[in-house]
Amino acid sequence: MEKLSLSKIKSPSGALGEIERVTVAITNQLPVTAWLDVELVEILLKYHPVFVRKVSRHYEVVSGFRAFHTVSTLLESDEEIRVRITSAEEPSLVRGALFELFSHSLMHCADAMEARERVYQQLKKLSTSLRDKYGIRKPTQLSTRELKAIMGLEGRRIAPSKRRKSELQRIMESR
Repeated sequence: MEKLSLSKIKSPSGALGEIERVTVAITNQLPVTAWLDVELVEILLKYHPVFVRKVSRHYEVVSGFRAFHTVSTLLESDEEIRVRITSAEEPSLVRGALFELFSHSLMHCADAMEARERVYQQLKKLSTSLRDKYGIRKPTQLSTRELKAIMGLEGRRIAPSKRRKSELQRIMESR
């Protein structure tokens, strides 16, 4: 384990970046300060380690996205946190991050149908994006149909949520 300044650690790009974005979008949106105190950061990182890899002048998070975002909201950018540096190759990092996201989403499935549908839509959109942009396929056990069954959404037609655009958004898009 090493200690690195938060300012030297960045979010990943590419497939890992997309997985990170969905991971953070699916998480509970309670303010971190409501349930975590600065003194508990070391304990959080001990049990939920953040793995990084060296990329030119900085480090990218490759695992432990939730813990990293939690800690970064509590601490100043010049403070140091404990991380584990990995030299694993990109394909294994992506597979690991994808497995972490899917397993956490399925183990901690929300009770409310609307929440399950939102998670399902996020995972489905991510799967399509990873397949189309990076040629990464998820295991067949987690196909769209199987995922629906696992999450208790069988027989439900899940349409993407339609948000009305504000007047400002319509004006900006027309330019």
